[in-house]
Amino acid sequence: MTDWREGILEHFQPGFARLTLVSDPDGLLTEEGMLTAIQRRGFDMIAFDDPIAFRFAYESQYRSVWDSGQATDLVVVLRSADRPLESLPYDLFKAGRRLAFALHQLFPRLNYPVIAELDRVYLDTIAAEYDPHGAPMTVRETREFVLMHCFRIVPGLVTTPVDLLKVLLSLHSRKIRLPHTLGDHLIALLSQKSALDPWPIARILHDRDEFLSFIQQQWELYLESLDDPGLRSLVPFDHEDVRAYTDTLFLDGSLTPVAYDNAALLPAWARTGVVHDVEADSLRRFEILLHRFQAALPEPDASHRDWQQAAQGWAELVVLRWELDSLLDDTDRQIWAELQTLVQALFAGWMLQRYGSLHNLPYHQQPVMVHQIPHYLAVERTRSKLAKIALLVLDGLALDQWLLLRKGMESGGHGWRFQESAVFAWVPTLTSVSRQAIFAAEPPLYFPDSLGTTSKEKAHWQRFWEDHGIPRGGTEFIGNLAGDADPRLDAVLASPRLTVLGIVWNKVDDIMHGMQMQTAGMHDQVRLWASQGHLQRLILRLQGEGFAVYLTSDHGNVTAAGVGNPQEGVLVETRGKRARVYDRPEFRDEAAAKFPGSIPWPGPGLPPGRHVLLAGDLTAFADKGDEIVGHGGIALEEVMVPFVRITKEGA
Repeated sequence: MTDWREGILEHFQPGFARLTLVSDPDGLLTEEGMLTAIQRRGFDMIAFDDPIAFRFAYESQYRSVWDSGQATDLVVVLRSADRPLESLPYDLFKAGRRLAFALHQLFPRLNYPVIAELDRVYLDTIAAEYDPHGAPMTVRETREFVLMHCFRIVPGLVTTPVDLLKVLLSLHSRKIRLPHTLGDHLIALLSQKSALDPWPIARILHDRDEFLSFIQQQWELYLESLDDPGLRSLVPFDHEDVRAYTDTLFLDGSLTPVAYDNAALLPAWARTGVVHDVEADSLRRFEILLHRFQAALPEPDASHRDWQQAAQGWAELVVLRWELDSLLDDTDRQIWAELQTLVQALFAGWMLQRYGSLHNLPYHQQPVMVHQIPHYLAVERTRSKLAKIALLVLDGLALDQWLLLRKGMESGGHGWRFQESAVFAWVPTLTSVSRQAIFAAEPPLYFPDSLGTTSKEKAHWQRFWEDHGIPRGGTEFIGNLAGDADPRLDAVLASPRLTVLGIVWNKVDDIMHGMQMQTAGMHDQVRLWASQGHLQRLILRLQGEGFAVYLTSDHGNVTAAGVGNPQEGVLVETRGKRARVYDRPEFRDEAAAKFPGSIPWPGPGLPPGRHVLLAGDLTAFADKGDEIVGHGGIALEEVMVPFVRITKEGA
């Protein structure tokens, strides 16, 4: 089969129709490659999810433009399977040409519910292997087709513990989660094989944290078995197909090396999982991870997932680099500086090309941008039957700083599990823009009147959950939490009606704005705060009250060097070290001319009349010679933030 996008893209020719209405219940138009291709043809796209928000965007950005005689091609996408195009407002329905696309039209031989459950990233693989000729496949045949071609799993060939372990390691090392019905089908097949009876397949297939906990326990048992032949690990760690995977898991921090008295007698492949000299082990780990990261840098046409994964690897490297600062020589520091410059340049280039399409990507399986988090939580509340949800926003927390907090939490012995991912902040990565987008559950375009303040966050939050069936008394919001003993927390938790709680904690942002010692100082202060146990006590309390706890951030932070401080007086609307917002484009352009390395940001998702100038590379609008820790720009550390579900073992 040819590229599945071609048959759809032929309907999108510039200038053919200024308004196109599309029924797209399977999210084909919002697949990342498709979305990029449509936008490159000159089309804008808006999803018709919220009628009021849509009407605001349509009237302000398109209807008024058309009325003035300007040409703009707009695609309106209706993503709900329960709402036909006829349900759109009459003026749209009458004026637009109408199209419909669906998976069953692309792949009629495959069982629709099976492929509908897949992430759209797998459609390229399906299209490459799909034969349009022949009889329709059964549910089982479609599942096995998908397992083989999309996930490289042939259930009939998984007969031994080594076979099973290779499947599990391949999935979890790439952080791939099988759709539940597909995973359950695989579990049912593998559970019939007697050689795999001792393995807790159902527990460790779906849940990466459970799998890593299992491997960690089995590794410790394996080391004990070397001294006690009566013990035996289920995992054949010494098998050549298993070694490379486990080595990677130790190196990237997924597994923790343990103490072993006879480490010198171990074969070379096993030493990664054993503590020797802590500093020497960390330095070796840093060098290997650095080399692997350099070799796997995302390409210019990389997907957002590639950069999400790269950001998590980069965060590990940032932590290690500053932990080992005293051990690095001038050559090491130069290599690091050059790589950091390269990473930021590659990411900035990607952001300028691809960032504008991210807000249209689907969020039901995992949010892509911070404003999608409430939508995801609303879906998850129903899907997982969650009685209560708490969203904790740690203002200014970067991914590397989250790793430090997580390490501090893990050392407390509470048995926590962390389901981690990374999401994109809104640009400019300022609190009033990106944090407000979280609680509004909308792009900044939809709250132009409060773009410079956070005072409307509570109202935004309550409105969103009212629209999702929770009355105002069931939703609470605490801004600028004073700590885990904040009396406001007592007051809201006392309410028997409380269902959804939003909390903002500014501690990390406060540390950042007072920071004089750059990244190393940030890490020291975050470690100190983690050691004091405030965050742990808050999460334990929320979990004790029956809340499913989610943690995120509105933006990260980065160390940047001053290149001069623009003196625009009242011309600049928002003063920032990494971003400045103007009310007229000529003022922005005038400032950009004075700072050749700066970036006039195209402003996707921002209200009209907001013109953003970003400091380029790792520079800041600050006095020359100054080094600051700030946010607002598009450095990887500023844009990519953690999104974590925190549960307890056995929960």
